[in-house]
Amino acid sequence: MNERQVPARINLFGQQFAETCERIHRCLVDLPDYKSHKEVPFQNGLYFWYEEGERCSHFDTPRIVRVGNHPNAQDGLKTRLRNHYSGQKNGSVFRKFIGGALLRSRDPDNPCLSPGPGLGHWEKQDEDCCDICRPLEAEVSAVIRQRFSFKSINIEDRTFRNYLERVIIRDLSHCPTCRPSKNWLGQFAYNAKIRELGMWNSEFAFGPMSAVDDYLEQLESLADKTKELIRELTISGTK
Repeated sequence: MNERQVPARINLFGQQFAETCERIHRCLVDLPDYKSHKEVPFQNGLYFWYEEGERCSHFDTPRIVRVGNHPNAQDGLKTRLRNHYSGQKNGSVFRKFIGGALLRSRDPDNPCLSPGPGLGHWEKQDEDCCDICRPLEAEVSAVIRQRFSFKSINIEDRTFRNYLERVIIRDLSHCPTCRPSKNWLGQFAYNAKIRELGMWNSEFAFGPMSAVDDYLEQLESLADKTKELIRELTISGTK
């Protein structure tokens, strides 16, 4: 089926996802880029990962490749980010995905990935590393530090923050024009949603449907408030 044969309803949904994706990217543009959890000046919020070589299709800016949250722990933003940067694969699904993709990109038959995708001891939750893959933890930390950065929006309301995480992941995942580069590491991830949708998120890609019609307006307002908070902290010298 070529583009002219695609039903109008499908084209309409694609256009809506693309417009939403662009608005999400635009509301984050003027927020600072971070390379460490220590740089974030607040304790609650969503964070948006960017990866070297991945570009947004709507305007000249990096593409969001993962949305993260600390859904169960209030005041847990920095701790969650620290787990990604220097924790272990069983404490961060992001680290597990990246490590598995690194192994598979080099050798699909690596014993740490056996007996199959998502079933080997590196990719299986709560399985211990062996002597072969244990050094991979340090490499994953280095990859995240060197190839990724993030922005964050201060969101104190945990219920609304958890809701936003779900709808933002869904909307970004289905943008028809923001696609991964041909060299994107995620093409070697075991999870089919990551490979097909081009984001390092495996949950929430297909829902829920938005129950808050103006969530984008609220997100943009929260981004503006975060910018103002950062300006105030910078002026006061407490940032």
